[in-house]
Amino acid sequence: MTIDVSKLPTEIKDIDWLKASPTNSKKHPQSQIEKLARSIAKHGIANTIQTETDGTIIAGHGRWLAAKHLGWTTVNVIVRTDLTKEQAMALRIADNQTVSTDYDAELLKAELLVLKDADYDLDSLGFDDGELEKLTADFGAIDESTFVEDIGEAVETQRAENVEKAKDIDQSAAPIGDALGFKRVTIEQSRTVRSFMSRIEAETGLQGAAALVAYIEQNGLAA
Repeated sequence: MTIDVSKLPTEIKDIDWLKASPTNSKKHPQSQIEKLARSIAKHGIANTIQTETDGTIIAGHGRWLAAKHLGWTTVNVIVRTDLTKEQAMALRIADNQTVSTDYDAELLKAELLVLKDADYDLDSLGFDDGELEKLTADFGAIDESTFVEDIGEAVETQRAENVEKAKDIDQSAAPIGDALGFKRVTIEQSRTVRSFMSRIEAETGLQGAAALVAYIEQNGLAA
């Protein structure tokens, strides 16, 4: 059954009654808290903070920190007595997903593992299929350096690596038949080819394939 949160009772709670979830994956840098505090000071808290019955915050960690930053002593809270522990955890992730791009990836994966083991519907958390597949593929140790923060820089790095790889490939050996488009000639044709190669080697001062390529380039024969 879908719950209309706007119809749930709101309580005034001492701000120190609330506590952050130890597994909350949303990061709140000081700069973000100060920015949110300025907004709250002017407009108030638009979305009421939601907590579990023991005061653990489900939705509104940033709003709570901003209110503390402003020196507030009380806040309006919706205490979600209707949720199981797993449902509260799922709501916490889903709420973060709708507003967040900055996660503690280890904590996020840990919470997803708990929900996965509980057979919770992970598709309801706000991730697309690709994101969910990556997040649930490996719950081992996470190297956060794999989470690219600057996609533009990553693309340029990859492009540079591709250029270097292409250079290496260009300098590697390849069968002459791949270049010519045929692998065998008759004895008579072979004599003609050898005579031609002798002439261009004399003209270019180079040998073999280097002489042939130089001759083609010097005479504008390349496509």
